[in-house]
Amino acid sequence: MNHQIPTATIYLGTPFFNEEQQERVKQARALLEQNPTVLRVHFPFDQNYVDPNETEAQKQGIRSLNWQLATYNNDLNGVINASCGVFLYDMDELDDGCAFEIGFMRAYHKPVVLVPFTNHPEKDKRLNLMLAQGVTALIDGNTELDQLASYDFNSAPAKPITDYQVY
Repeated sequence: MNHQIPTATIYLGTPFFNEEQQERVKQARALLEQNPTVLRVHFPFDQNYVDPNETEAQKQGIRSLNWQLATYNNDLNGVINASCGVFLYDMDELDDGCAFEIGFMRAYHKPVVLVPFTNHPEKDKRLNLMLAQGVTALIDGNTELDQLASYDFNSAPAKPITDYQVY
């Protein structure tokens, strides 16, 4: 009998700009909470910094420099303190922030599980070389999301990406 011990601390990265992306987070968190190897999930939007000097949340779509610096540093601290990353990757609206966080996490030699989603599964699957070869494992968000409940985050086994066109 293989007894699992929850030791993994997960950094859950994702764009969080629309209802569909926000719903994915709820689903992923529920699955990760069922996983016997997961101790804790860090979701950066749970620690959303509020600048006490900010009188308007955004001016022409831009937040204050104080908010930007605090958010950037809080996110990097979350990556550094995690043992593994899980990234809900929106293939229809690529997010530079996720790509940066994935690269930062890999620079710290931490495993990354990429969970790509698309609303256009009929299109060819394409993924940038740096992500395709840089992540530890891929779990297809459209068809395999439930695997987040059973993936062994303690050992983070490799699952190479073979069914994507790499560019």
